[in-house]
Amino acid sequence: MDRGIFHAFEHLVETGEVPFQETGPEPSRSFYAASEAAAAVARAVDALGLAPVHLVLHDSALAAGAAFVSANPAAVQSVTLIDATTTLPAFPAAVLGVPALGRLVLRVPALFKGLVRLSCARGMDAEEADAHRAAVRGQGKRDAVFEAWKAMNHSFDLREWRCSSEEVKRLPMMVLWSGSWSDMWIDEGKKVTKALPDAKFIYHYGGRWPQVDAYEEISKLIAEFVTMLPTTATEHGSENMDQSSGESADAHSDHPVS
Repeated sequence: MDRGIFHAFEHLVETGEVPFQETGPEPSRSFYAASEAAAAVARAVDALGLAPVHLVLHDSALAAGAAFVSANPAAVQSVTLIDATTTLPAFPAAVLGVPALGRLVLRVPALFKGLVRLSCARGMDAEEADAHRAAVRGQGKRDAVFEAWKAMNHSFDLREWRCSSEEVKRLPMMVLWSGSWSDMWIDEGKKVTKALPDAKFIYHYGGRWPQVDAYEEISKLIAEFVTMLPTTATEHGSENMDQSSGESADAHSDHPVS
């Protein structure tokens, strides 16, 4: 790249795209597609007997989580979004698809840590960043992360999904959003409030990955939200699970799922 690696980092953080990289056509069907992830979640919820769950969706999990809710509304008791978006995921995985740059970022700890601090969590220390780097460096992991990014449904419409059925429309929702990351990110949060005018909206003090720097705050907010919801009958919570999840399980106590 003519203007260097750090220009690429800056462009990635701002747009989620690699400069000068041609984008290929979206695959018609992918192992990493939202529908596949939703089906996997449905199978897990059914197998563990967790329904109805309080679903917590963070960052790029929005489309897959929404697909799970749409297919299994009776298995969900509430939905919490934490800095969740399909248009600008925190980690700029597109860089991993650039052969030279992707390998360099994973090979040099300082570069990977700098990228994560710029895009995900400013307070992440070197040890934690290196743990993430090691996970992505595993055999086939870099390609998997990149393919998952390519398979994201960037055209997902949050407002349209919320109004897609009466069951989805009635679900209690809360949105937790970083109010300290950037003005651009605050503007993204405002778009979410417009799409979900009936959802409870709260700014938190962490970054795009608040589980790193604001885990106590968001845990408390989620616990308060869940405990304040009216008690509902759960006997039929898993009866309407998607057919791909197999036979329905009996009702059990509520569990947050992220």
